[in-house]
Amino acid sequence: MLSGIGPREELEAHGIEVRVDLQGVGRNLQDRYEISVVNRMNFDEWHIFKDARFNTSDPQYVQWKNSKEGPYTTNGSVLSIFKRSAPDQTVPDLFCVAFLGRFEGYFPGYSNLFATNLNYLSWAVLKAHTNNRAGRVTLRSSDPRDTPNVHFAYFEEGTPDNNSDLDAVVEGVRFVRTLTAPLLTKGMIAEEELPGKDIQNDEDIREYVRSHAWGHHASCSCAIGHRETGGVLDSNFRVHGVRALRVVDASVFPKIPGFFLVCAVYMVGEKAAEAILADVD
Repeated sequence: MLSGIGPREELEAHGIEVRVDLQGVGRNLQDRYEISVVNRMNFDEWHIFKDARFNTSDPQYVQWKNSKEGPYTTNGSVLSIFKRSAPDQTVPDLFCVAFLGRFEGYFPGYSNLFATNLNYLSWAVLKAHTNNRAGRVTLRSSDPRDTPNVHFAYFEEGTPDNNSDLDAVVEGVRFVRTLTAPLLTKGMIAEEELPGKDIQNDEDIREYVRSHAWGHHASCSCAIGHRETGGVLDSNFRVHGVRALRVVDASVFPKIPGFFLVCAVYMVGEKAAEAILADVD
């Protein structure tokens, strides 16, 4: 948009000369919904964290350095489950993963909670195959030093779906609670800290999700597709109406793929490399 490629009304509002009126630029922004269920255990620390200091002096690091074994070889998850949020889902749309640590989402310094809270069990619930396509990336000004205005239009602000996405996340919270219920009964869990024992009915869980959900798979705001239907790129990643300009990243997807983006982005990179080399030849 700063270069003059994007929706005419958006560019003119910031005094930017319109080079190509391309309505799809910055639109169709999509992401996942994620939420945590955080439990504090009734003991001081998990055995795997004994003497852990999360630096190069602890025994877990020495084990990894010497033999490439132990907890530092993992991403921290101990159990993961794919499931359908409802029987009519054609494919599984929930990914539920357990961590031995306190994980409440992403924010500055979030990883410090792992290192200082060694007696937690957290479930992260991810909703895939989301319906929402109403997010947008726009400009704050014509100053390239200004950050863009990124609005995901979560839940009711987004594509109408009769709360299908929101209720799927609620089902994920209820599901992981069934897995931790025996640990509560046996006294192994001291307390569910998030959402907490007072958040039980569907509407209260919905409000918790609305207030605490996050995502980190932002994508689809520069989609491959026909210009007339909001597409920005052709199938070789070339920007419509522009010569020698391509986009190759997670923004090219018309719809956010699968559960995680990384493999799809690798594939996009490989295909784009072939397309660019073919043009050179």
